[in-house]
Amino acid sequence: MISIMLAALSLLDGAAAAQAAAQPDVAIRNVAVVDVTTGEHAVRDVLIDEGTIVAVTDPRQTEAARVVEGEGRYLAPGLWDSHVHVFSSAEEPATAFDMYLLNGVTGVRDMGALLPLAEQKRIQAAVESGDMRGPRLILSGAWVDASPGSWPGMFLADTPEEARARVAEIADQGWAAVKSYSMLREPVYLALAEATRDAGLPLVGHIPETVTLSTALEAGHGVMEHAGRLAKACSTQEAAMIARTAQALQAEDPRTAMISEMATHNRITLETHDPDLCTTVIARIAQSGMAVAPTLVVAGFYTGDRPDPDSERMTVLPTAVRAAWGEPDFRLDAMSDDLLAIADQSIALDHATLAAAHAAGVPVLASTDASFANPFLFHGYSLHDELARYVDLGMSPREALYSATVAPAAAFQLADQDGAIAPGRRADLILLDADPLLDLTTLQAPAAVIAHGRVYGREALSALRQGLLERADAP
Repeated sequence: MISIMLAALSLLDGAAAAQAAAQPDVAIRNVAVVDVTTGEHAVRDVLIDEGTIVAVTDPRQTEAARVVEGEGRYLAPGLWDSHVHVFSSAEEPATAFDMYLLNGVTGVRDMGALLPLAEQKRIQAAVESGDMRGPRLILSGAWVDASPGSWPGMFLADTPEEARARVAEIADQGWAAVKSYSMLREPVYLALAEATRDAGLPLVGHIPETVTLSTALEAGHGVMEHAGRLAKACSTQEAAMIARTAQALQAEDPRTAMISEMATHNRITLETHDPDLCTTVIARIAQSGMAVAPTLVVAGFYTGDRPDPDSERMTVLPTAVRAAWGEPDFRLDAMSDDLLAIADQSIALDHATLAAAHAAGVPVLASTDASFANPFLFHGYSLHDELARYVDLGMSPREALYSATVAPAAAFQLADQDGAIAPGRRADLILLDADPLLDLTTLQAPAAVIAHGRVYGREALSALRQGLLERADAP
């Protein structure tokens, strides 16, 4: 027995020695490693093998198949956009993925698609295997709405029984979450929440317009998409607005009726805002653990915030997308003169409410709603606009960065990512010329992006940019 144990130990020692002697795929040497949680950084060598960080050591000039010299730069976790739509057309993913990598975005949560799930999973697998460039994909777009559905391809449920059946289908198909949508009636939403809980899936998405925020909290809603419902819940008239919306959904054209009713809610929310009520509501949200994916940049679409036509974000878009974004849009048609007159006040209230929620400990997930189907919301580029808004409303650069690194990993319960740069973590990283804890603008021009261990240095990023420009102008 002793001889067998000695032989086994000898084999283990030999394997350890061989592993130590083997060169990793990548060594990022002499770089300031950013700890987003503590706000500290220390100069280290970071070693990556097969897409995973295998060691973070004192600088020792480690050799590797590829060496990236830190040269006084900063290494931060790759960014997450926690609410996007990258599958609105067959052509969108390839362009969107390059736009994300250019901007240091190495992870996205897709929240609803027009492509079949099988195609989404095929693309997801191609990215994971390295056969396709792109960010990590979380497929959370199993959206459930009432008939006739707000968008094509939705799961539809008009009764509690149908809601339970839809959840069974979603679980069987292998989605990452169940996404509730705007037109669901309250009894159907509650059945959806119960079935989702029983299936062991997160419930995310819109809080339906017939459901109060309090009811959603009791139902276990995990992530609230879009921040507008925070401000509405701080109105003394929330229940009355919800009741009128439920009545509007009885119309022959429920979607149009709902949109018309909702157009009256901004003014009511402003005029009936109750600070004490808001404090109570936000405390309940914080206690529940619900996270918020704010998508503050969406407001710019409605208020006419448009980039320069010659800006990079515009010129890398396919010509057909640019043309489509110049066409009339049903969402803008709903913008009355009254809504435009109070838009700045409504946006300011949304920002102030989100700031209060953040201060109370509500997790914020940086998010944009970027999609070719959502005009002027850009894959990759808009995330930097969103983070800048968080800083404007009072977050520190570190706190804003946390919302795009640590918070998403926690919300999505990722086994191999927690926003730390440490052994065993997936190698999704960005190399920066300046300290992002002091100024987030450095995120907009990364010196290198590492996506699942694959390194895109300045030359590679420049090639991605050039490829996008060429494809954008292709007939």
